Amino acid sequence: MNVVIFGLGALLMLVMALRATRARRALVNRGEKVTARVSGTIQTREGVSLALEFTTPAGNTRRLPYPLPRKAKGFEQGSEVTLYYDPDHPEKVYIEGDRAVLGAEIIYYVLAALLLVLGLVLMGM
Repeated sequence: MNVVIFGLGALLMLVMALRATRARRALVNRGEKVTARVSGTIQTREGVSLALEFTTPAGNTRRLPYPLPRKAKGFEQGSEVTLYYDPDHPEKVYIEGDRAVLGAEIIYYVLAALLLVLGLVLMGM
């Protein structure tokens, strides 16, 4: 029974990893790429977020929240970042090189591999 649980856990982690990677890549490949300026922080339902201001290709000024990375190095007020966003769903954003996003993807893949190995070890016993 434990083998099944580890196998399902590995499958779940792999699905989450692939979903996160696909969402990020979709934004990078099909989203709008703009240079945004960190204009400060704002309070959102999820907590403190960066306020990112940019001009759309149509010439409109937009301001979007972005979850404040734990290590906000390089995200000081006034700094510029490369931002990818979905114009139809502006809540879907990705800052190029955000280590928190990339780290989460890596953790999902590592957990999937670890659970798979543990399941295989249990099968061998």
